[in-house]
Amino acid sequence: MKLTTKGRYAVRLLMELAMRPGPEPMPLKEAAQRQDISEKYLWQVAAALKKAHLLTATPGPRGGYALARPAERITLLDILSAVETTDALTECLAEPGLCTRSPACAARLVWQDVARKINGITGSITLLDMANQARAGRGSDGYDYAI
Repeated sequence: MKLTTKGRYAVRLLMELAMRPGPEPMPLKEAAQRQDISEKYLWQVAAALKKAHLLTATPGPRGGYALARPAERITLLDILSAVETTDALTECLAEPGLCTRSPACAARLVWQDVARKINGITGSITLLDMANQARAGRGSDGYDYAI
């Protein structure tokens, strides 16, 4: 799995929401400012996360975005799968027909195993785990963090 800017920003946005005190939705503009991310780009990320049912949107002056389910039920794999265009580690895993060697390629078997392990790890890390880790690594004020 290749981690793109979109994947990194999706994690940052969802962590911002997971660490927010209270259930009120957060305007995307505020999240963009807090994370120093282009609001225009963050709209694209939020749209993909909403489509994957990881975010909910509330319209209106007091509206914004909120987590669609509890942070302990959202995994890193869920987040990355929602925004990354492919979960394949290499092209031959995504499209075995690209290479005539694919059926008998020992290296391809290694890449399959690595991809399974990456998916296993990212599938076991929850948004709550990441938020707790961020809380433990920052100051006593309880809200500023960097990823």
